[in-house]
Amino acid sequence: MIRVYIADDSLGFGTLAAAWLDGEPDIEVVGQAQTAAEALSGVEAARPDVVVLDRLLPQPEHSEEVLAHVRRVLPQASVVLLSGMPDEDLALAAREIGADGHVSKAVDATALAAAVRRAAGARTGEPGT
Repeated sequence: MIRVYIADDSLGFGTLAAAWLDGEPDIEVVGQAQTAAEALSGVEAARPDVVVLDRLLPQPEHSEEVLAHVRRVLPQASVVLLSGMPDEDLALAAREIGADGHVSKAVDATALAAAVRRAAGARTGEPGT
């Protein structure tokens, strides 16, 4: 089971993403946050395998702080950068901050689950599906 934590400032998208991922037989959403502060404490308590992290949490520099915190306290966890920006810009942003993957908010449930599985496989060495 892949344990996922979602940090997104949009309650609507975060709730939808959680419902999509919880509908997958191999994925469990273990927590959600709408701010960087909530994410900083939440990921440590929830101990997810994958953090789906909005690129623009309140105060944009905080996305990078959350990613750095995840790397310190959960070095085995993967981070998928989430954003509404165009895919090529998102890919560059993900590389720049050291995320394991990226996904646009314009995706469907299947694509989001696939991004989570790929990221989980990137850290464990097991192939994602």
